[in-house]
Amino acid sequence: MSDVTRTDSAVRFLFSAAAVRGVWVHLDASCRNMFARKSYSAAERILLGESVAAAVLLSRTIKLQGRLALQARGQGLLRLLVAESTQDAGVRGVIELADSIALDSIPPLQQLVGDGYLAVTLLPDAGDSYQGIVPLAGGRLQDCLADYFALSEQLPTALWLAADGERAAGLMLQALPGDAHDAEVWHHLHTLAATLTQAELLGLSCEALLHRLFHQEGVQLFPAEAVQFQCTCSVERSRNALAILGRDELQKLFAEQPEVTMDCHFCGANYRYTADDLGEILGEPPALLH
Repeated sequence: MSDVTRTDSAVRFLFSAAAVRGVWVHLDASCRNMFARKSYSAAERILLGESVAAAVLLSRTIKLQGRLALQARGQGLLRLLVAESTQDAGVRGVIELADSIALDSIPPLQQLVGDGYLAVTLLPDAGDSYQGIVPLAGGRLQDCLADYFALSEQLPTALWLAADGERAAGLMLQALPGDAHDAEVWHHLHTLAATLTQAELLGLSCEALLHRLFHQEGVQLFPAEAVQFQCTCSVERSRNALAILGRDELQKLFAEQPEVTMDCHFCGANYRYTADDLGEILGEPPALLH
Protein backbone atom coordinates (compact mmCIF):
# COMPACT_ATOMS: atom_id res chain seq x y z
CA MET A 1 0.00 0.00 0.00
CA SER A 2 1.49 3.37 -1.00
CA ASP A 3 2.72 5.64 1.79
CA VAL A 4 0.80 8.82 0.85
CA THR A 5 -0.81 9.91 4.12
CA ARG A 6 2.09 10.74 6.40
CA THR A 7 2.05 14.53 6.46
CA ASP A 8 -0.80 16.98 7.02
CA SER A 9 -3.64 14.61 6.29
CA ALA A 10 -6.78 13.28 7.90
CA VAL A 11 -8.13 9.83 7.02
CA ARG A 12 -11.49 8.38 8.04
CA PHE A 13 -11.94 4.62 8.20
CA LEU A 14 -14.51 1.94 9.08
CA PHE A 15 -14.22 -1.60 10.40
CA SER A 16 -15.88 -4.06 8.06
CA ALA A 17 -17.05 -6.40 10.83
CA ALA A 18 -17.75 -3.90 13.64
CA ALA A 19 -20.02 -0.86 14.10
CA VAL A 20 -17.00 1.32 14.79
CA ARG A 21 -15.49 4.19 12.84
CA GLY A 22 -12.17 5.92 13.16
CA VAL A 23 -10.11 8.93 12.16
CA TRP A 24 -6.35 9.36 11.90
CA VAL A 25 -4.59 12.71 11.55
CA HIS A 26 -0.99 13.85 11.17
CA LEU A 27 0.10 17.51 11.25
CA ASP A 28 3.58 18.64 10.29
CA ALA A 29 3.67 21.80 8.15
CA SER A 30 0.48 23.00 9.83
CA CYS A 31 2.19 22.90 13.23
CA ARG A 32 5.26 24.68 11.89
CA ASN A 33 3.04 27.43 10.47
CA MET A 34 1.28 27.93 13.80
CA PHE A 35 4.45 27.87 15.87
CA ALA A 36 6.30 30.27 13.53
CA ARG A 37 3.81 33.07 14.25
CA LYS A 38 4.41 33.32 17.99
CA SER A 39 7.13 32.47 20.47
CA TYR A 40 5.82 29.41 22.29
CA SER A 41 7.46 27.40 25.06
CA ALA A 42 7.99 23.67 24.57
CA ALA A 43 4.99 22.88 26.79
CA GLU A 44 2.77 25.28 24.86
CA ARG A 45 3.78 23.71 21.54
CA ILE A 46 2.98 20.21 22.80
CA LEU A 47 -0.39 21.18 24.29
CA LEU A 48 -1.40 23.22 21.24
CA GLY A 49 -0.31 20.46 18.85
CA GLU A 50 -2.39 17.86 20.70
CA SER A 51 -5.38 20.21 20.85
CA VAL A 52 -5.37 21.01 17.14
CA ALA A 53 -5.01 17.31 16.29
CA ALA A 54 -8.00 16.61 18.54
CA ALA A 55 -10.04 19.36 16.86
CA VAL A 56 -9.40 17.74 13.46
CA LEU A 57 -10.43 14.31 14.76
CA LEU A 58 -13.69 15.66 16.19
CA SER A 59 -14.54 17.76 13.14
CA ARG A 60 -14.25 14.74 10.86
CA THR A 61 -17.00 12.91 12.76
CA ILE A 62 -19.75 15.55 12.46
CA LYS A 63 -21.67 17.17 9.64
CA LEU A 64 -21.03 20.88 9.99
CA GLN A 65 -20.54 23.68 7.52
CA GLY A 66 -18.39 25.87 9.69
CA ARG A 67 -15.84 25.46 12.46
CA LEU A 68 -15.32 23.21 15.44
CA ALA A 69 -13.31 24.69 18.29
CA LEU A 70 -11.76 23.35 21.45
CA GLN A 71 -11.70 26.26 23.88
CA ALA A 72 -10.26 26.54 27.37
CA ARG A 73 -9.98 29.43 29.78
CA GLY A 74 -8.82 29.25 33.34
CA GLN A 75 -7.06 30.79 36.28
CA GLY A 76 -4.50 28.02 36.53
CA LEU A 77 -1.34 27.59 34.47
CA LEU A 78 -3.40 27.45 31.27
CA ARG A 79 -4.85 30.91 30.67
CA LEU A 80 -6.12 30.45 27.10
CA LEU A 81 -6.39 27.69 24.54
CA VAL A 82 -8.27 27.72 21.24
CA ALA A 83 -7.84 25.03 18.58
CA GLU A 84 -10.06 25.15 15.50
CA SER A 85 -10.74 22.90 12.53
CA THR A 86 -13.02 23.71 9.61
CA GLN A 87 -14.90 21.37 7.31
CA ASP A 88 -12.52 22.22 4.48
CA ALA A 89 -9.64 20.94 6.65
CA GLY A 90 -8.21 24.29 7.69
CA VAL A 91 -6.67 24.45 11.18
CA ARG A 92 -5.47 27.18 13.49
CA GLY A 93 -4.81 27.58 17.19
CA VAL A 94 -3.43 29.74 19.97
CA ILE A 95 -2.33 28.98 23.53
CA GLU A 96 -1.14 30.95 26.53
CA LEU A 97 0.40 29.45 29.63
CA ALA A 98 1.09 31.64 32.64
CA ASP A 99 4.38 33.44 32.04
CA SER A 100 5.23 30.90 29.29
CA ILE A 101 6.49 28.61 32.03
CA ALA A 102 8.91 25.80 31.30
CA LEU A 103 7.55 22.43 32.39
CA ASP A 104 9.58 19.24 32.78
CA SER A 105 6.30 17.30 32.58
CA ILE A 106 2.83 18.56 31.73
CA PRO A 107 0.45 18.44 34.72
CA PRO A 108 -3.07 16.94 34.50
CA LEU A 109 -5.48 19.08 32.51
CA GLN A 110 -7.63 19.92 35.54
CA GLN A 111 -4.57 21.34 37.29
CA LEU A 112 -3.64 23.32 34.18
CA VAL A 113 -7.09 24.86 33.75
CA GLY A 114 -7.76 25.42 37.45
CA ASP A 115 -10.89 27.49 38.05
CA GLY A 116 -12.03 27.52 34.44
CA TYR A 117 -13.53 25.37 31.73
CA LEU A 118 -12.85 23.33 28.61
CA ALA A 119 -15.51 23.26 25.90
CA VAL A 120 -16.26 21.86 22.46
CA THR A 121 -17.93 24.59 20.41
CA LEU A 122 -19.65 24.20 17.05
CA LEU A 123 -19.66 27.40 15.00
CA PRO A 124 -21.80 26.90 11.87
CA ASP A 125 -21.55 29.33 8.97
CA ALA A 126 -25.31 29.83 9.35
CA GLY A 127 -27.44 29.38 12.45
CA ASP A 128 -26.73 29.31 16.15
CA SER A 129 -23.56 28.02 17.72
CA TYR A 130 -23.54 25.18 20.24
CA GLN A 131 -21.18 24.64 23.16
CA GLY A 132 -20.71 21.54 25.27
CA ILE A 133 -18.64 21.66 28.45
CA VAL A 134 -15.97 18.97 28.71
CA PRO A 135 -15.45 17.35 32.15
CA LEU A 136 -11.92 17.68 33.47
CA ALA A 137 -11.73 14.42 35.39
CA GLY A 138 -9.23 12.85 32.99
CA GLY A 139 -5.52 13.51 33.26
CA ARG A 140 -4.98 14.31 29.57
CA LEU A 141 -7.01 16.00 26.88
CA GLN A 142 -7.67 12.67 25.17
CA ASP A 143 -9.20 11.25 28.36
CA CYS A 144 -11.39 14.30 28.96
CA LEU A 145 -12.75 14.22 25.42
CA ALA A 146 -13.55 10.49 25.70
CA ASP A 147 -15.52 11.27 28.88
CA TYR A 148 -17.32 14.09 27.07
CA PHE A 149 -18.60 11.79 24.33
CA ALA A 150 -19.57 9.11 26.80
CA LEU A 151 -21.70 11.62 28.73
CA SER A 152 -23.09 13.87 26.00
CA GLU A 153 -23.40 11.58 22.99
CA GLN A 154 -23.43 8.27 24.89
CA LEU A 155 -21.04 6.89 22.28
CA PRO A 156 -18.04 4.80 23.33
CA THR A 157 -15.11 6.93 22.15
CA ALA A 158 -11.35 6.73 22.59
CA LEU A 159 -8.60 9.10 21.48
CA TRP A 160 -4.83 8.88 21.37
CA LEU A 161 -2.91 12.14 20.89
CA ALA A 162 0.78 12.84 20.47
CA ALA A 163 2.92 15.94 19.91
CA ASP A 164 6.62 16.63 20.26
CA GLY A 165 6.75 20.39 19.74
CA GLU A 166 7.34 20.08 16.00
CA ARG A 167 4.46 17.89 14.79
CA ALA A 168 1.28 16.33 16.11
CA ALA A 169 -0.86 13.28 15.41
CA GLY A 170 -3.98 11.59 16.64
CA LEU A 171 -6.17 8.50 16.37
CA MET A 172 -9.83 8.26 17.31
CA LEU A 173 -12.19 5.28 17.55
CA GLN A 174 -15.92 5.73 18.05
CA ALA A 175 -18.96 3.47 18.04
CA LEU A 176 -21.29 4.37 15.19
CA PRO A 177 -24.32 6.41 16.29
CA GLY A 178 -27.62 4.58 16.01
CA ASP A 179 -25.99 1.14 16.05
CA ALA A 180 -26.02 -1.06 19.10
CA HIS A 181 -22.31 -1.57 19.73
CA ASP A 182 -20.89 -4.90 20.79
CA ALA A 183 -19.09 -4.28 24.09
CA GLU A 184 -16.74 -7.22 23.55
CA VAL A 185 -15.78 -6.09 20.05
CA TRP A 186 -15.29 -2.51 21.27
CA HIS A 187 -13.07 -3.72 24.12
CA HIS A 188 -11.01 -5.78 21.66
CA LEU A 189 -10.43 -2.86 19.26
CA HIS A 190 -9.71 -0.49 22.15
CA THR A 191 -7.18 -2.92 23.61
CA LEU A 192 -5.38 -3.19 20.27
CA ALA A 193 -5.28 0.59 19.81
CA ALA A 194 -4.03 1.11 23.36
CA THR A 195 -0.78 -0.67 22.45
CA LEU A 196 0.08 2.31 20.24
CA THR A 197 3.17 4.25 21.29
CA GLN A 198 3.73 7.99 20.94
CA ALA A 199 6.61 7.32 18.55
CA GLU A 200 4.42 5.14 16.32
CA LEU A 201 1.59 7.67 16.29
CA LEU A 202 3.98 10.45 15.28
CA GLY A 203 6.14 8.43 12.93
CA LEU A 204 3.95 5.97 11.03
CA SER A 205 1.75 6.65 8.03
CA CYS A 206 -1.96 5.92 8.37
CA GLU A 207 -1.69 2.71 6.36
CA ALA A 208 1.29 1.44 8.35
CA LEU A 209 -0.27 2.34 11.68
CA LEU A 210 -3.62 0.69 10.95
CA HIS A 211 -1.86 -2.41 9.62
CA ARG A 212 0.25 -2.55 12.77
CA LEU A 213 -2.87 -2.34 14.99
CA PHE A 214 -5.69 -3.95 13.03
CA HIS A 215 -4.22 -6.14 10.28
CA GLN A 216 -6.63 -8.97 11.20
CA GLU A 217 -9.73 -6.80 11.63
CA GLY A 218 -10.60 -5.64 8.11
CA VAL A 219 -10.43 -1.86 7.73
CA GLN A 220 -11.90 0.27 4.93
CA LEU A 221 -10.04 3.55 4.36
CA PHE A 222 -11.61 6.63 2.81
CA PRO A 223 -9.50 8.99 0.66
CA ALA A 224 -7.07 11.15 2.60
CA GLU A 225 -8.09 14.77 3.18
CA ALA A 226 -5.33 17.37 3.04
CA VAL A 227 -5.03 19.55 6.15
CA GLN A 228 -3.39 22.96 6.23
CA PHE A 229 -2.94 25.97 8.48
CA GLN A 230 -5.69 28.42 7.58
CA CYS A 231 -6.67 31.58 9.40
CA THR A 232 -10.18 32.94 8.93
CA CYS A 233 -9.35 36.51 9.89
CA SER A 234 -9.95 39.21 7.27
CA VAL A 235 -10.41 42.93 6.79
CA GLU A 236 -14.17 42.40 6.76
CA ARG A 237 -14.16 40.50 10.06
CA SER A 238 -11.99 43.10 11.75
CA ARG A 239 -14.26 45.91 10.54
CA ASN A 240 -17.33 44.04 11.76
CA ALA A 241 -15.75 43.65 15.19
CA LEU A 242 -15.23 47.41 15.40
CA ALA A 243 -18.65 48.22 13.94
CA ILE A 244 -20.30 46.58 16.95
CA LEU A 245 -19.13 49.57 19.00
CA GLY A 246 -21.33 51.96 17.00
CA ARG A 247 -20.60 55.42 15.60
CA ASP A 248 -20.48 57.33 18.91
CA GLU A 249 -18.07 54.95 20.62
CA LEU A 250 -15.86 54.74 17.53
CA GLN A 251 -15.66 58.51 17.28
CA LYS A 252 -14.58 58.67 20.93
CA LEU A 253 -12.04 55.91 20.30
CA PHE A 254 -10.48 57.67 17.31
CA ALA A 255 -10.43 60.95 19.24
CA GLU A 256 -8.34 59.24 21.93
CA GLN A 257 -5.95 57.51 19.55
CA PRO A 258 -5.30 58.38 15.91
CA GLU A 259 -4.88 54.74 14.85
CA VAL A 260 -6.69 51.63 16.06
CA THR A 261 -5.01 48.26 15.48
CA MET A 262 -6.82 44.93 15.40
CA ASP A 263 -4.39 42.03 15.87
CA CYS A 264 -5.16 38.41 15.02
CA HIS A 265 -3.88 36.15 17.79
CA PHE A 266 -3.86 33.15 15.45
CA CYS A 267 -1.75 34.36 12.52
CA GLY A 268 -0.32 37.69 13.70
CA ALA A 269 -2.02 39.80 11.01
CA ASN A 270 -2.50 43.50 11.83
CA TYR A 271 -5.48 45.54 10.66
CA ARG A 272 -5.05 49.29 11.13
CA TYR A 273 -7.77 51.92 11.01
CA THR A 274 -8.01 55.70 11.39
CA ALA A 275 -10.94 58.10 11.62
CA ASP A 276 -10.92 58.29 7.81
CA ASP A 277 -12.05 54.63 7.76
CA LEU A 278 -15.13 55.24 9.93
CA GLY A 279 -17.58 55.13 7.02
CA GLU A 280 -16.15 51.86 5.68
CA ILE A 281 -16.20 50.31 9.16
CA LEU A 282 -19.88 51.17 9.57
CA GLY A 283 -20.72 50.06 6.03
CA GLU A 284 -21.87 53.48 4.93
CA PRO A 285 -21.85 54.39 1.23
CA PRO A 286 -19.12 56.84 0.22
CA ALA A 287 -20.15 60.48 0.20
CA LEU A 288 -21.07 61.83 -3.24
CA LEU A 289 -18.91 64.63 -4.62
CA HIS A 290 -20.81 67.73 -5.76
